[in-house]
Amino acid sequence: MKFLSELIIYWVVKFFGAVVRILPIRVSLSIGKMLGMVAYYLNAKHRKIAYSNLNVAFSKTKSPEEIRRIAKETFANFGQNLIELFRFPLMNTDKFREFVQLEGAEHIDNAIKDGKGVILLAMHSGSWEMANLIGAMLGHPYKVLVKPQEKFSRLGELLNSFRRSGGSTVVERGMGTRELLKGLKNNEVVALVVDQGGRDGMRIPFFGKDASLSVGAVRLGLKMDVPICFVSIVRKKGPYHRLVINKPLALTRTGDADKDVSDNLKSIAAIMEENICRNPSEYMWFYRIWKYSKEAVIGIITDGKAGHLRQAEAVAGLLKMALAERGILASLPILHASFKNKFLARFFSVTASLGNLLKHRGRIFLLRLCLTPDSFDQIFSVKPDFIISCGSSVAPVNYLLSQEHDVKTVAIQKPGILGFRDFDLVILPRHDKSKRKWPDHVVVTQGSPNLVTSAYLDEYKNALVKRYSHLKSGDNFKIGVLLGGDTPEFILSEQRVRVLLHQLMEAAEETQADILLTTSRRTSPKVENLIMRELRKYHRCKFLIIANRENIPEAVGGILGLSDVIVVSGDSISMVSEAASSGKKVAAFFVESRNGAPFEKTKHGRFLERLSAEGYVLSSDVRYMKDSLYKLIKNKVQTRTLDDAALILEHLRKFI
Repeated sequence: MKFLSELIIYWVVKFFGAVVRILPIRVSLSIGKMLGMVAYYLNAKHRKIAYSNLNVAFSKTKSPEEIRRIAKETFANFGQNLIELFRFPLMNTDKFREFVQLEGAEHIDNAIKDGKGVILLAMHSGSWEMANLIGAMLGHPYKVLVKPQEKFSRLGELLNSFRRSGGSTVVERGMGTRELLKGLKNNEVVALVVDQGGRDGMRIPFFGKDASLSVGAVRLGLKMDVPICFVSIVRKKGPYHRLVINKPLALTRTGDADKDVSDNLKSIAAIMEENICRNPSEYMWFYRIWKYSKEAVIGIITDGKAGHLRQAEAVAGLLKMALAERGILASLPILHASFKNKFLARFFSVTASLGNLLKHRGRIFLLRLCLTPDSFDQIFSVKPDFIISCGSSVAPVNYLLSQEHDVKTVAIQKPGILGFRDFDLVILPRHDKSKRKWPDHVVVTQGSPNLVTSAYLDEYKNALVKRYSHLKSGDNFKIGVLLGGDTPEFILSEQRVRVLLHQLMEAAEETQADILLTTSRRTSPKVENLIMRELRKYHRCKFLIIANRENIPEAVGGILGLSDVIVVSGDSISMVSEAASSGKKVAAFFVESRNGAPFEKTKHGRFLERLSAEGYVLSSDVRYMKDSLYKLIKNKVQTRTLDDAALILEHLRKFI
């Protein structure tokens, strides 16, 4: 079957080549351009690769619309380049000079006079096959190195026959290297490409990210003292090209072979970037340029909610750790998804579910319509390799960006109207889990992902003590208090907080304990004022932060690190999860539901009850907080540490 399919492809290409050689060149090039556009619309795989590569190279300097235009022009140019290869049997010196404006031919002539041969170094840009005719057209023996077509050997031989018809000697990688060495020793012209180093190449910064470049030309140039001339070719219009042979590179020679190769390749990469930036649609963006890079970008999409951001940062940190195990260094840019208004946010959530049906233009239009201009620009200024989001409002942004960038995605919590299969990995805290069985790519955790580790606690404790030196002194038992606030579902009322404060102060007096307390951005002004009246001058309150009045980034982490027991309000699952992950004794209290339902019947209430039943926290009504603290302080009740990190890390290792 394979033989038959290869035979069919061979004869189709051979027949097509014969046809385009009969047609006038402008007609055949128009056919090539049309075929390139057909490939653009039908070949989704390579279109996505092209978009992805272009975004890496130009996300900071070009708009999504410009990148789309370049991608389309790239396919059209490639179709024309292919047609020109099929027409090589018609090429002779006169026609070459008719269609190609040649600059710098003297550099080849001078090198040949010196008797050392010359290496012409090119990249896959413009009609590079046309550039490969240059040596023969100038009357010099010329060898070109090509990659063998392992899957379609007949087709590969046919394409090589086209190359030979222009006067070139074609050698294939592997054993063909000896032919190149022989050619240089015989004072011949040898053509090599630099931009596809594969596994054996050297990783060199290319548009800000390491790409694998071929080392062969530079090693030969250094070892044999052969001049290397960088060659570029650009289509001016229709069949007409401008081919520039640059003067020999001034190679760096320090005696350190690897360093010399690296330094010279960096200079060559800079030349490549300069040429590509001038004519970006001439470059062949269809292969995975940064496949062998040891760098990655983990984009974190945030909705502005601190709890959601911390969960996403926690998972991103674990993903960074998993990548580091493979020798890959990751950066974690935070991308803010801000909608113009609430209506457009809801509209976006519904419409984004059609992402598979939306083409590039539709996705860009929808994102530009719904996001604020600053948010849109920031999100598209980064080309991520992975995208992580937390919360249903930003899951659709994650999904559309994954369609646009062709990257792997992680969603934390239920992704709203979207399905779990719309993401590569879903991390679902157990309070979100129903009794049905989830797919294998859904990770069910005990609590919400969080940043709390022993190292995290030490770092934030030290930072807080450095800021507030009085916290260094005293060996008293410490009660840390993390207060949330009002949400669409819950209320942290004055009455409840007043009872809590009295319970805390009574417990502190009886146990000779100090109180460290911080509110959150959601705490109401009335509750803040109450806390200030009650605790500001209370002698056992050693640390009090009102988050809406004073921004202390290390407050929560520092309190978790310094305290012996933690009191936390039940309105925030992420905050309860952080407390339970600290390794400290934890008491959590109920808050009020806005719809009047008993807290124990809500999702948050069920979460607290389950954690309490499994020994991670001690939950109670606020009226019994003193008793809960007494049990924890006197070790009558022990709580254990909540740790989902190992489970998440295991799935992330498989995910990458």
